[in-house]
Amino acid sequence: MTPEARDGDALRDLRAAGAAPALPAAFASSVLAFLLLTAGALVPVVEGGERGLAAGPVVLVVLAVLPLSLAGAFALRGGTVAAVGVLAGAAALAPGRAVLDLQLAADPSRASRPELYLPSDLYAHAAAPGLWLLVAGHAMTVVAGVFALRARAGAAGESGSDEAGDPGRRLAVAVSAAVVAGIGLVMQPFTSAEVYLLAQNAFEGPVVAMAGYLLVAAALPVTAAMAVSSGDTDLMRGGLLGAAAGGTAVALPAVVAALGIDTLGLSAGPIVALAGLVVLVVAAFVRMPAADVPEPDEADVRLPGSVRLRAGAGAAALAAGVCAVIGSVTPQLETQGPIAAPESPARWSLLAAGLVVGVLGAAMFVPRVAVLVRPVLSVAWVAVLVAGTAVLDTAVIATGSAGGVASSGPGVVWTWVAMVVAAVAACSSVVAGAVERDDLDDPGRDAQDDDAQDSGARDSGARDSGAQGGAGSAGGRLPAVLFGALAVAGVLAVVAFGVPVFTAPDYAAAGLWARFGTPSWGLLAGAIVVVGALVLAARSRQAPAVGLLCGVGVVLALHAASFPLSRGEIDGVSAGPGFWFVFAAVIAVLVAAMTAALVRPVRGNADSPGGRRKP
Repeated sequence: MTPEARDGDALRDLRAAGAAPALPAAFASSVLAFLLLTAGALVPVVEGGERGLAAGPVVLVVLAVLPLSLAGAFALRGGTVAAVGVLAGAAALAPGRAVLDLQLAADPSRASRPELYLPSDLYAHAAAPGLWLLVAGHAMTVVAGVFALRARAGAAGESGSDEAGDPGRRLAVAVSAAVVAGIGLVMQPFTSAEVYLLAQNAFEGPVVAMAGYLLVAAALPVTAAMAVSSGDTDLMRGGLLGAAAGGTAVALPAVVAALGIDTLGLSAGPIVALAGLVVLVVAAFVRMPAADVPEPDEADVRLPGSVRLRAGAGAAALAAGVCAVIGSVTPQLETQGPIAAPESPARWSLLAAGLVVGVLGAAMFVPRVAVLVRPVLSVAWVAVLVAGTAVLDTAVIATGSAGGVASSGPGVVWTWVAMVVAAVAACSSVVAGAVERDDLDDPGRDAQDDDAQDSGARDSGARDSGAQGGAGSAGGRLPAVLFGALAVAGVLAVVAFGVPVFTAPDYAAAGLWARFGTPSWGLLAGAIVVVGALVLAARSRQAPAVGLLCGVGVVLALHAASFPLSRGEIDGVSAGPGFWFVFAAVIAVLVAAMTAALVRPVRGNADSPGGRRKP
């Protein structure tokens, strides 16, 4: 079937499913987003402020029209599915771009956005209408993506075959390129000799801008992985191009500003980001040679087998652990004068988290062990974020208040690379878990993709997860003890992340409800992942449920370990309320894990040991 015929069939299926109205709505929203972003680029974003780059509006307008142009070009050629992918890929990065722009409302003097505003004083300036037009444009980009996905969902039964080679290799190339691009985005955007314009990387800058950069950097690999794993060549191609267009809109203005403003200079960050985005675009079009795997039939294109996915997650976790260890032992700050640079008291927590995640990553290369370790890794990775943000807080405070005496050291780079790669490992582990569950539901489904070792591991997982019954699988009721333990653990874990684990006379720890700072983002991520794992454990089969609960216990234990590990770093340190809440939460998690391992779910009218009704 030719691409034109397939796209025509897809469009007819969309109309038959009642999804056709979503397509015009998606394009209408995209046009409105372009108009809003164009207006925001032309109208001042800060009261009384001026742009540092005369060509800034032109660059921003071109970047604003890029996703719409790509989607329109695909649609005119009959590539409706590819157009949907472009709009959805661009929408995935829009929330982070909106948060990045909101730094101009929080504190424009600390925003590194010379294409929109070049600070000329230290006075507080109010946001101008242009900023809210930009934010509204990003919001409409998200709306366009939602409509596009609704249109695609209406034709879920129609999936174009992946005619471009091995999806496993494409997944590895696309996600790796997206990770490289994300790393470039959080690096220093340019060098600066301007008195009022600081050239800082994402972790040295203000909190709002840091959150925006991290959202964009995290969305890139996730979007790339989802696009490639869709199993549709056109949707994959459009999704990768849409994500690349959104990433370019963040990286390219910094390059243009560095070339167009005399007091600014090029930095490696945006160059690295653009290089990764170029590889992402190449991955969308270049055929990936298959690795001696039988060709899929009837458009049955799936993700790589469980062994390869688990190995990929393990490699990412091992790399994250190594980077975390290096980040903990290398200087976070460097000083030019005789004053010694302070060390972060949380660096030993980062070292412990890196070692644990690294060991889990290494275990993922052993197929029989990886089946049991994967759920643990799906939760434990967040310990790197919890400790990493606490370590980076020292650099953020010192570089922002030391009057230029202190600058970030190599430890900062290694730490945020560890955080990004840990997030990639989490995404890979979650995808591997989805494939594992499909394999258990249909044991013969992945026989031609995985080797004999994986078959043994899968059979072992099937015995543990299926034959014994799930902790909360479909059709069963949770035992009261398990339900109560999960609920208590969730409440205690949230409180444990929200209040300080240790206290000291001259030390004020960050939290979720008081003194919200850089470490608070890691604490928030830890609380969300732990609560999500507890909810998922209630609905998982037995072995994965126990693994998830073990991962929760690992994260909580590492969080509590920050108290003894900081004793030699902070004078007068003592256990805070968070330590005791963590201790209680770990006990509740242990009770839940033992209950999930020993007690089968209560099933109505179930006569067989596995909980299945006899015929």
